Amino acid sequence: MNLVTLTVAWFVGLFLMWRVRTVPKQEPAGADHGPPRVSVVIPARNEAHNLPRLLASLSQQSLAPHEVLVVDDDSSDDTAAVARSLGATVIGSGGPADGWMGKGWACWLGAQAATGDLLLFLDADAWLEPEAVADLARLQQHRGGLVTVQPYHVTVRAYEQLSAFFNIVLMAGLNAFTPLGERVQPGGGFGPCVMCRRQDYFRVGGHAASRCAMLEDLALAQAFAEHGLPVGSFGGRGTVSFRMYPDGLRSLLEGWTKNFGQGAACLSPVMLLLSVAWVCGCFGAAFDPLLRHAWLDAGLLVAYGLIYSAYAAQVWWMLRRIGRFRVATAVLFPVPLLAFGLVMAVSLFLKVVVGRAVWKGRVVPIGGRG
Repeated sequence: MNLVTLTVAWFVGLFLMWRVRTVPKQEPAGADHGPPRVSVVIPARNEAHNLPRLLASLSQQSLAPHEVLVVDDDSSDDTAAVARSLGATVIGSGGPADGWMGKGWACWLGAQAATGDLLLFLDADAWLEPEAVADLARLQQHRGGLVTVQPYHVTVRAYEQLSAFFNIVLMAGLNAFTPLGERVQPGGGFGPCVMCRRQDYFRVGGHAASRCAMLEDLALAQAFAEHGLPVGSFGGRGTVSFRMYPDGLRSLLEGWTKNFGQGAACLSPVMLLLSVAWVCGCFGAAFDPLLRHAWLDAGLLVAYGLIYSAYAAQVWWMLRRIGRFRVATAVLFPVPLLAFGLVMAVSLFLKVVVGRAVWKGRVVPIGGRG
């Protein structure tokens, strides 16, 4: 890639992540509804280690949930016992029914058992700020439809920095944070934190509309959009956080491999093209100087040095708004970039050739020959 192409790709990244909208902290204008009853549904498979933090955060909400339902997805650990001991109602799923994926089945069972006005689906590895339920409820009442939030990604150990580009591309690819803002419908929703009216959920078919989908969040958002209901996508900073894959490098690689090839196939052609262009620009900024022997030409070396610095600064500008990452991750962005490229290649191979992947001890179909 020449320097002009790299510069254009940099501006593409600026366009994709222009503004990461977060959940408003003040009641939106025009919201005149009283406090609703919020049913929290938590699909959980082997989440005994994560549930205490999430359930503790739910107990501290300014708007107390009407009920907290933990759907035990055939766990082999103490998920059910931990949930009961902390006051949640536990629903046993017995594993997914035929034709269903595990998380979608658990969400569907929880929604059927819920009695609140609003449904709030939360992944077990998330936790909420004290005003989160109230803020989400006000936002949903104001906007209607489906409200989805990608939690602020808290990283702790060094290997977790490898998630950097997955987070960026995941958020950039939904067409939710460009300068066009809400004038354009996002291409999907975020699955870890989802709120909607209970009656709307069943009207569009809920998770039954995406029973065989690996990425149930994208399919659920599509179902709402097809019924003429708005879909909103927001960043979670100040509202909801999570720590993904704390169990080690293997779980991180398995988790992203399971999702990313499938996710790329679900993007709109335009957003896929723009995301690929920006990622290619990152690869060019990182490795073109080596391929072109830039160190032999002082002028070329300075030019590529400026390009590299611009991309590193851009990566940091993106990461600091969507997660707690280290500055060194942006400065040394070729390292997580290579991890992204490798996992993406493996994920596409599994999707196109193998047709399945392994996650939490289950073999799950992800397309291809399956």
